[in-house]
Amino acid sequence: MSLSDLDRRAAITTARWAVTRDRPITECPYDPAGDARNRALALLWVRTYRSYLPPA
Repeated sequence: MSLSDLDRRAAITTARWAVTRDRPITECPYDPAGDARNRALALLWVRTYRSYLPPA
């Protein structure tokens, strides 16, 4: 599944926003049980979210 640059930027931006606003990871706007596009975006979103979390 190839994602458009706009989709990738939206997922990364919203994930970074969620971390900076202390939103839980469960608020991912993409359905991991959905179609291939949503699964890919959910994976990107969660990976980005986790990479921006402060060290524990």
